[in-house]
Amino acid sequence: MCGICGIVLNERSRVVEESRIRRMCREQGHRGPDGEGIHLDGSVALGHRRLSIVDLAGGGQPMANEDGSVWISFNGEIYNHADFRSSLEAAGHRFRSQCDTEAIVHLYEEHGHGALQQLRGMFAFAIWDARSQTAMLARDRLGIKPLYYAVTAASDLIFASDIKALFASGLVEPVLDEAAVLEFFATGHVAGSQTLFAGVRKLPPGHLLLWHEGRIVVKSYWALPFEGETDQPDVADAAAEFWPRFRDSVRLHLMADVPLGVFLSGGLDSSLIVAAMRDCGVSELRTFSVGFSDAPGDELPAARIVANTFQTDHHEVTLDATTFFEALPSMTWHRDQPLTFSASIPLYIVSKLARSEVKVVLTGEGSDELFAGYGRYWRTLVNLVGARFLDRGLPAGLRRTLAAGITALGAGYVSNRLKRSFLVLPASMPSLYLEAFAEFDQSRRSALLGLNGEGDPYHACSSFFDQGLARTNALEAILRLDQATYLEELLMKQDAMSMAASIESRVPYLDHPLVAWAAHLPPRTKLRGRNGKALVREAARAHLPRSVIAAPKRGFPLPLGRWLRERGPEWLEACAPAAGDSLLNWASVGDLLNEHRAGLDHTGRLWRLLAFQTWRRDTLARHRALVKDALVPLTSAC
Repeated sequence: MCGICGIVLNERSRVVEESRIRRMCREQGHRGPDGEGIHLDGSVALGHRRLSIVDLAGGGQPMANEDGSVWISFNGEIYNHADFRSSLEAAGHRFRSQCDTEAIVHLYEEHGHGALQQLRGMFAFAIWDARSQTAMLARDRLGIKPLYYAVTAASDLIFASDIKALFASGLVEPVLDEAAVLEFFATGHVAGSQTLFAGVRKLPPGHLLLWHEGRIVVKSYWALPFEGETDQPDVADAAAEFWPRFRDSVRLHLMADVPLGVFLSGGLDSSLIVAAMRDCGVSELRTFSVGFSDAPGDELPAARIVANTFQTDHHEVTLDATTFFEALPSMTWHRDQPLTFSASIPLYIVSKLARSEVKVVLTGEGSDELFAGYGRYWRTLVNLVGARFLDRGLPAGLRRTLAAGITALGAGYVSNRLKRSFLVLPASMPSLYLEAFAEFDQSRRSALLGLNGEGDPYHACSSFFDQGLARTNALEAILRLDQATYLEELLMKQDAMSMAASIESRVPYLDHPLVAWAAHLPPRTKLRGRNGKALVREAARAHLPRSVIAAPKRGFPLPLGRWLRERGPEWLEACAPAAGDSLLNWASVGDLLNEHRAGLDHTGRLWRLLAFQTWRRDTLARHRALVKDALVPLTSAC
């Protein structure tokens, strides 16, 4: 796990100063405390910060081929690099190290961007090919590692692992994209290649970017196939096939020359990683958990059961409200965008704990999106069935009357659920899945954002539904959407918070052969009634205590609702916009706070507001300061 950055100027007569690329590297120092390297070649500069995991002595970057004509700056791990090393040596390539990065350089020499098809792992990297004067950026299939870029008016390419490093170049300005704010308040993320910054893009998962003489082409090199279900296994058969596939993925993810551990929540996904590691012969198992001293339903007791079952070297840390809120500004800085998930902060706290013992941790991200682990999946399918029934059995006039009556109901748990059901919402997938579970629905978006709240925040997501529903079943279409959008945001949380503590996190559920296999399973193997991850639970019966398998999904059960009642007002007041602010209607925020104090649960909405305003007030100001500090004119070559 590392941090990469670079500048490719369109005019060869211009020169990238060393100080400029050094500033970009410096802003990503937390990603690589073990070393820094740069490559300067006139109008091209590559930078790298290293967290050494494999080949501790010989893996310094940027790295080149034998004659220095191809250079790479790489972030991630390629778990199968040894598989093609011998064939590259047979083709005449000379290796100077044992690290995966050098293997990619030579694989690129042999196959060009076709080399990406052979890589199994997580990665984001940049290659500068001096022979063709071409830059290539590439990101792994599922978007485990981040890669952001911007193109200037002069067609210069600027890229980095962290957005802040783009601004540190002095060539990119932090300008809020107000159109993206609407999508953020609805979904918590910005889908596709856009970000909350105008002109700053993320390279989508499974994509590559080619730059040549100022022209850019972005194209997909991998997508989940849509052949449909290859067979019709039942839950037992699917579970029997899952375990060896998953264990093989865990075995691959153990590749390291440093100690590693597991983030253990006590839930099904992380507990299965512990079981698989033991099955792979790992004798010294280190596990790490975070709890909340004043929270009912705390995860620590469940984590201790698993730790005791497998006799792990178990470590715990607890988090209180004061530490939580004090960490918010600094963690927002590390994310560069608002913290969609309040669990980001406990994740950082447990990452910091783990870093005192290990440099690599395995985590359970991805299982819910592969195997239908969230309750919203079955609720959406129920809504789809109900919508079809209403469409066939109730005249349009009566449907409108029913919807109007429900809409007129006062606020409350039951009425709010009814308002977000097929009884009121249009019978479309964007409405029944996205709008039904939006933190800020249409009426609340309009109240908060005024005219900025009008429009369709689901435009980018709708294309995923259109593609999925035309070629597969409804559940798989929803899962595909989440894998392309919600999962990417989860992975960026995981990356940013673990990197803030300079620790590498790996996600064995997202080994791409396992993902492709899961995509072809019939819905009944994943979702049985209200119970998701059916085949995973069945597989776990042979490996985990019954209490772990039967436990409901909890995530990080931090008492955020109570903390926001007690501490939220002072933090939101500190983040209040200046007079004349045209983006947010602060009166609607006051209404939410008053209703929350009165007993209505606005936890998710208040958190999103607090996260957004913390980012807008603190992080944007620091981003602008980076640009100001870096305003050094580019020099010309002699």
